[in-house]
Amino acid sequence: MIINIKLYIHFFIVPYSKERTAMTQLQGIPESLLIPLAARSYETEKAHAIIKDPISQRIMAKLDYDFDKFSASWITQVGISVRTWLIDQLVRRFIEQAKQPLIINIGCGLDTRRQRLNLEDIPWIDLDVPDVILLRKQFFQETELNRFIAKSLLDETWMDDVRTWPPYTENSDILIIIEGVMMYFEHSEVQQFFNFVSQKLNAHQLQMIVECCSQLMAEHTHYHPTVSRLDSRPRFKYGYNRLSDFVKILPRTLRVTSEHSLFDYHSRRWKWFGLCRWIPFLKKRMNNKIVIIEQRESGI
Repeated sequence: MIINIKLYIHFFIVPYSKERTAMTQLQGIPESLLIPLAARSYETEKAHAIIKDPISQRIMAKLDYDFDKFSASWITQVGISVRTWLIDQLVRRFIEQAKQPLIINIGCGLDTRRQRLNLEDIPWIDLDVPDVILLRKQFFQETELNRFIAKSLLDETWMDDVRTWPPYTENSDILIIIEGVMMYFEHSEVQQFFNFVSQKLNAHQLQMIVECCSQLMAEHTHYHPTVSRLDSRPRFKYGYNRLSDFVKILPRTLRVTSEHSLFDYHSRRWKWFGLCRWIPFLKKRMNNKIVIIEQRESGI
């Protein structure tokens, strides 16, 4: 099924309006971008919110879509809020340590991190499929330091777009963010992506922040409290339970430096479900992970 979404006026220029109509079509996996948008918006309303994102609230208010079907899933709400908060911290840390940071946000959707963290002075590329970039352009404007690339992550020509972008240099320290994306691709496609990126960026200080789901969750998308409610019914394809299984798909030129379970952060918000963090078997299978990957030094 197809979702019709229209934005009436760019919200950065014109004051908020309740008028909403339909224009852009999202089908299949791109529809899933509406889930984190809603989660960040709902979280912002909470008194002790994990994150605050008024930009997402304004975007959501202008989309002609039934967001109410996501409002009852508190587990997804907490999970996305925690992952957003955690990746925010990791991005800040990368920028503090990098000499010439350049960030590539793959599967950007309607992500607001660059704006929320006031990173307008950092070279930043937002990459997603054409329909999503078309939608994104209704809310965000490209600048000299923020480029949009309308391609799939599996279209290897996006790297040529990066290399011909003026802010890119051979000395750029590159961070790639892959949030809420990898679970929608096959095992072989995920492996292909890492091989390609490692080969093309082997001369850089490279770091990747990658969100992964468990194999159990990948095999049961129809039980997911929000993805299963999407009209287009996308499904998860890749996930892992043990970190050693994930490491096997990486080329020898990449190494995992850390893995973070979302259960380990903001424990009070997980309620009784958070007890899973004390049971390794459940922790590995009932929660998403954030994996930090780096390029090995030459010769290792």
